[in-house]
Amino acid sequence: MFSTRRLSEILAILIVFVAAPTRAQDSFATHHGRGRIVILMVWDGLRPDFVTQRDTPNLFRLAREGVRFDKHHSIFPTLTMVNATALATGAPPGVNGLEGNNFYLPPSAEVPKGELVGAEGAKAILNLNGSNQFRGRLIGLDTIAQEVAREGGYVGVIGKQGPTSVFDNRVATILDGKDIVGEAHKDYLFASEDLVAPASASEKITIPPDSKTTVADEQRDLYFARLVVENALPAAKLAADAGRPALVVFWQHNPDLTQHVAGLGTLPAMEALSLCDNNLMKLRTAIDTLGIADKTDVIVVSDHGFATIKFRIVLSEMLVAAGIKKSHDSPDVVVVPNGGADLVYLSPTEFATPESKRAVLQKIVNFAEAQEWCGPIFSRDSATTPDETSHRGHRQRAPKPYLGWIDGTFSQHVVGLYNAARSPDLVISFREEPDADNKNLTGPTNPAFLIGQIGQVSMPNKSAALLHPVKGLVYADTGTSPTFTTGMGMHGAAGEREIHNFCAATGPDFRRGFVDLNPTANTDITPTITEILGTLPNIGPGGIAPAGRAMAEALTDGRRSSGCSHTQTMTTNLMLPGVEAVTTLRVSWIGDEPYLDSSTVEHKPLGSSP
Repeated sequence: MFSTRRLSEILAILIVFVAAPTRAQDSFATHHGRGRIVILMVWDGLRPDFVTQRDTPNLFRLAREGVRFDKHHSIFPTLTMVNATALATGAPPGVNGLEGNNFYLPPSAEVPKGELVGAEGAKAILNLNGSNQFRGRLIGLDTIAQEVAREGGYVGVIGKQGPTSVFDNRVATILDGKDIVGEAHKDYLFASEDLVAPASASEKITIPPDSKTTVADEQRDLYFARLVVENALPAAKLAADAGRPALVVFWQHNPDLTQHVAGLGTLPAMEALSLCDNNLMKLRTAIDTLGIADKTDVIVVSDHGFATIKFRIVLSEMLVAAGIKKSHDSPDVVVVPNGGADLVYLSPTEFATPESKRAVLQKIVNFAEAQEWCGPIFSRDSATTPDETSHRGHRQRAPKPYLGWIDGTFSQHVVGLYNAARSPDLVISFREEPDADNKNLTGPTNPAFLIGQIGQVSMPNKSAALLHPVKGLVYADTGTSPTFTTGMGMHGAAGEREIHNFCAATGPDFRRGFVDLNPTANTDITPTITEILGTLPNIGPGGIAPAGRAMAEALTDGRRSSGCSHTQTMTTNLMLPGVEAVTTLRVSWIGDEPYLDSSTVEHKPLGSSP
């Protein structure tokens, strides 16, 4: 049954979303973290089925000597920045406020005409966090890195620009040892290709340029691994030896970037896996050399899974052709492409009443769900009072409280997306076909297609030659940019190949040779690190903890979870000319924590025999 308690908790957080987290200062005076080191190593875009003894022997070995989380989940939308923020805070997008790699800032005093924002970079994050935007509160609650820093621990955040930035999103605003909201900030290293801090480190560190080899950003991943081994781990050892907590985040570009441009099952993609695996070997060798294995836990996780692009979609152009949107760049309906999912915003001036807003949103949903490329759609709550939405009445609240305000949609609450201040009006996931493979898609000699304003058109296929077929296809919207084509890799949708990502851990605080069959997710990483380091829990606005749970069943010292998991199937039905569109979500639960497993869409001809 859908958890109304969880919804009420999220709503309570959102009521005071813009407020800073409050804490009792005397707690800091009496609390001391354990002298533990946690290394969070992220293999961007790693699918669990790509971890094999042949292709990734070091990671394969780590997963079997420690804990393998066999039912780990990415957060929807399955995008890098969304999941980086979930990993960093333990909170879903509706609580932490970051709902896409790209999103839209509606017109306001600071942004009179509205603004499309790309968040994948330190400078973009810091600009948004500046005094004219979110004033240090772009992320709705503090991150695990900021928690460790506040308690006097060491923090090293190293790797790919963008996701690293959310872990320490106020790092470049430091003045006299304090960040923009007045928190102390010292004993740290931040290094991505677009920012190095503190200033003393930036004078010594030179990030190499983008590599021109078949593996995207190969030299940068190698260099960042060297920084972890030679700079971050020795500093973490000093902190731990003094009884202070230490956190090292190492975020690799690969295999994500190479899978994007070459495609899954290609030689470059296999080489990218090998690169990441060798970096893991270097890291574990350094742990042994420094003599810190007895106080160091290593968590290896990916931010999301991956699938192969079947067709490219340009949704904004299709809405223009359907007469729903005025022009590709018009502000009446703003479509923000995010690969496997699109965020859709309506102009508050052009659609000023609930009735006008509902009418155009229903047109968009009806149009999208009639297409082969459409997956589940999530709508935000109506801005109207309950009386004004009573025409939906029992359908919205019982027995299906997961239904959205717009017919054929799910509520954004279902996947932790709803944020009263920032949610788009619709989040459209594109359809994933999890069991179809890329045999006739990946490779430069295969056809490639785009569906836009003038319908389906062919284009050159830019993917690399296929070595072996890989299951999982997805439709994707990357806007008008010609970078991505059929046969290349993508993520962002609510399909099982993208939702299910990799996670394993080893070290003194994790059980040995254990397979965790409970559902877990990226939101569970920060609570687990908090448990290990002994730092204060990350409490959000209003004094309510984030949605994630500590994965206690995987820890030693008798810390076991007594929760039982169960599954739930949720469906929406939308009647269209000649067909009924039936969209299904499958969700696992442990206690009050939901984990989205997969989604499917079926078109049933009306009048057909049962």
